[in-house]
Amino acid sequence: MKYLGYIFRNIGRNPIRTSLTVASISICLFLTMILLSFVMVNGEVARSLSKYNRLITMSSQGFMQAVPIANVAEVGRIEGVATVGELTPEDTEFKDRKAVTPFSWYGGKYKEDSMPGAQFGVDGDTIFAIMTEMKIPPDQIEAFRKDKSGCIIGKKIAADKNVKVGDPYPLKSTIYEYNLDLTVRGIYDAPENRDNRGCWFHWEYLNEGLKKNFQGRRANNAGTIYFKAKDGSQMPALCKKVDDTFRNSSTATKTQTDEQFAKMFAEMIGDLQTLIVGVGLAVVVSLFCVCAVAMSMSMRERTTEIAVLKAIGFGRGLVLMLVLVEATIVASLGGLIGAIGTKLFFDQYDLGKLAGQFVPFFYVPWRVALLGLGSAVAVGFLSGVIPAFLASRMSVIQGLRKVV
Repeated sequence: MKYLGYIFRNIGRNPIRTSLTVASISICLFLTMILLSFVMVNGEVARSLSKYNRLITMSSQGFMQAVPIANVAEVGRIEGVATVGELTPEDTEFKDRKAVTPFSWYGGKYKEDSMPGAQFGVDGDTIFAIMTEMKIPPDQIEAFRKDKSGCIIGKKIAADKNVKVGDPYPLKSTIYEYNLDLTVRGIYDAPENRDNRGCWFHWEYLNEGLKKNFQGRRANNAGTIYFKAKDGSQMPALCKKVDDTFRNSSTATKTQTDEQFAKMFAEMIGDLQTLIVGVGLAVVVSLFCVCAVAMSMSMRERTTEIAVLKAIGFGRGLVLMLVLVEATIVASLGGLIGAIGTKLFFDQYDLGKLAGQFVPFFYVPWRVALLGLGSAVAVGFLSGVIPAFLASRMSVIQGLRKVV
């Protein structure tokens, strides 16, 4: 500890170089943390879904191919599907209903939006027993159920659009030939790793409009089917039962857990995860080079000073330690700003405002931030090894003779 004053004096000896080194580390880590967090968040979300015992049935040809609405009732008749009362005992009115809902993508634009949002037609009587992590006041649930043109939206989209309960929420479709004149009847809250920018409306409202105005074109489309299993241990068998039910029909299905469904989207981006990891490693190597150059220049400028230190009794080990600590502190400052700073920044700033539904939620996990900080510390230490070793090996005479 008694040498810290000397170490910090050396760090501040050339403030421009030190500042640029710290800034280089911070900026590189900031960008790398965003990329790594994007990968890590997808994995965390998928793993967190397993506890909800939720299953998803989609067309065997892919989720872009719709499942008929008739399949919803068929799924509900299969043994092993939970009822609303088993999941939400307080919901006595619909306790005997099976916890099954269509989940039909609408993809409409709200007013002057440049890109469509995530809006889904659902069964208002069962959706809250299936999406149990979404929290909403009971009176708002009741208001939504009673109003067939009502909708439920996430708290973030409500804040983004400055919309409150009771406000109109018109949607212009990019898929269907039918626009929706909705009214906000409730605003849900959800964990940070869930979509807080979603919109749920009554599936029947869209379907009736299509039947009435467009002779049934694209009507009776359930999209995908979400439902809950009574017992998590029976989920693999339940998946097989559902798919066997529709195997010989014209609409064969693929049923999987919510976790597998989320992982499927992650797999769709192919080797992007490998690419991101590769970019991260390249950044670490680049940071090592930046720090090594900075420390080498610093040691070259202080050749005479190091020789004097050794002449007055500083041993090789002490000189080695002083240089390594200096390099580690400089890199750690960059790591604190770039890694921990990124975590704190995105805890306050919502990236979803810019990315829309392509990134409905984003945060930097602590393990990613600590990984970035640890990488910066390691880079600082390793970048100082060679300059520190050369400084410790330098003889007094060699150092005093050298002209810098």
